[in-house]
Amino acid sequence: MEYKVGPGYSFSKKVSFSVAQLQKMATDCGDMNFLHHDIERAKKTRFKGIIASGSAISAMFSAMIPNHFSESTSILGLEMSFKFPAPIKADTEITMEWQVKEATETHDSKNCIVHLIGKITDTDNRVLVSSEAKILLLPSL
Repeated sequence: MEYKVGPGYSFSKKVSFSVAQLQKMATDCGDMNFLHHDIERAKKTRFKGIIASGSAISAMFSAMIPNHFSESTSILGLEMSFKFPAPIKADTEITMEWQVKEATETHDSKNCIVHLIGKITDTDNRVLVSSEAKILLLPSL
């Protein structure tokens, strides 16, 4: 089966989250760290306010992959890792982007293993989150 992805293929989206949205996202994934909920206490930290939960952001960011590829083929996740070099603050426009680093057909040419590199950046192009993922594209599950 032929998959139309190769090195350089990318997809992205721009988003911004309010304080209330960041709080809800953290609650929904079970992250009760005060940095994601308590405005007054968070203001006294080096972050000067509420920041996004790494658990919530990584879930949203990773979900972009199956949302994108499942429009055209079946997909299974194989592995994923995240780094959080800088916080995502409320009301900051961010770009979430995935790019294919490598795509390799399996020995039977029916499936394709895709290695992706991801990053979340702010409007100054500062990397807030970096990630790598491997997925399997296949004709059916």
